[in-house]
Amino acid sequence: MAAFQNFQQLDDKEFFIRFVTEHFERGWESYLSEVGVKPIINPERVVYAFETYHNNIAEIRVRLESQNPDHYKRAASLLDALNRAQVIYELDHDLQIFESLEMNQAVGLSHADCQFRLKYIAFLETSCNQAMAFDLAFRCCQVYEPTDKLKEYSPNYLENMCHYLCDHDDKNVGSLYMMLYSYFL
Repeated sequence: MAAFQNFQQLDDKEFFIRFVTEHFERGWESYLSEVGVKPIINPERVVYAFETYHNNIAEIRVRLESQNPDHYKRAASLLDALNRAQVIYELDHDLQIFESLEMNQAVGLSHADCQFRLKYIAFLETSCNQAMAFDLAFRCCQVYEPTDKLKEYSPNYLENMCHYLCDHDDKNVGSLYMMLYSYFL
């Protein structure tokens, strides 16, 4: 997987496309394979995300005397671009796994475990783009944080972020910036 070290790498179109594509295709592979879900991405939407990210950064630079947005603004720009691009256009389901969960017959899983995984699949159906976009932007932002202050987001926080990204059309880079900035402080 392409190694992210700093946001300046995302200014390179080839790196951006490879980095985003790898994250959306394989970044959550271990979590998604357990429920038999595989995201299918649209390469044109990844290019659109790059262009949107680039435009977001250019807009911020116009307003900054330093011309150098901090990592929170860059992460918010990335999150906005990925959310707007909707990189995943389809989820491919392993029907055997899905049916075994629906019939509560998945080997080694209790009824409650099957129901939990079905709820997770339903969450992915509505929010996979948002969840993976938030995760990528969060992890990129986290690279800049002191290692002694690193903290992971909770599943509840991710669900709330997805709800916000899915249901609020009036969001912008500024509001996403405030969300990321306040989380890390």
